[in-house]
Amino acid sequence: MNIPIAEEIAKKIDYTTVYNFLKSVLADKPLITITTDHKRMYNSIIEKLGALHQLCIFHLFKMIGKEMIGEDVYDRLKSKTIPYRDKIKLCIYFTKIKEIFRTYDLNVAINRLNKLLDKYDDISRVLQKWIRKKIIPDFERLNIFMRDGSIPKTNNQVENYYRQTDPNQIKRKYKTYQGILAFLTRKMEYWTSKHGKIQHPTS
Repeated sequence: MNIPIAEEIAKKIDYTTVYNFLKSVLADKPLITITTDHKRMYNSIIEKLGALHQLCIFHLFKMIGKEMIGEDVYDRLKSKTIPYRDKIKLCIYFTKIKEIFRTYDLNVAINRLNKLLDKYDDISRVLQKWIRKKIIPDFERLNIFMRDGSIPKTNNQVENYYRQTDPNQIKRKYKTYQGILAFLTRKMEYWTSKHGKIQHPTS
């Protein structure tokens, strides 16, 4: 169900804060898997909680895209200083990386990865780095959704929820922690009533 369970405002987002928060809010709930972005500390936190850890595929593509071609894809591709052949090669191999994770069949994904590795020397260095330092070491955490179709491969639901509760707007409008918490509580109630199909809270 696409509804929030809990949220907390913290002065510092570190290992202890995140672990204690998750342990507290998930204590009485069945826990199978958690999908997160790619902060390293999440790996050991979720392992300690005893859950499977799916890394967000959308964030993976976004991370590679930014490093590979900067914030603006189109400006980079239109650049006159970059050879056309290099632009094409970047696009082709970036697409091949994406295709590894555009299947729910683990065997297909492994086959696509192996085919990509066969062409490793032909791949640009920046993509080689991502393959070597990210995709291969984290491959088990990137393919959990392929082993169980009910596991989300992105944390886009969370991203969408917080896009609609813009922290910068909240900070400007509500000057105190109490004010922010009151706002977030009402926002959570509204979101839950809308997406969880329960009775809308009354004031």
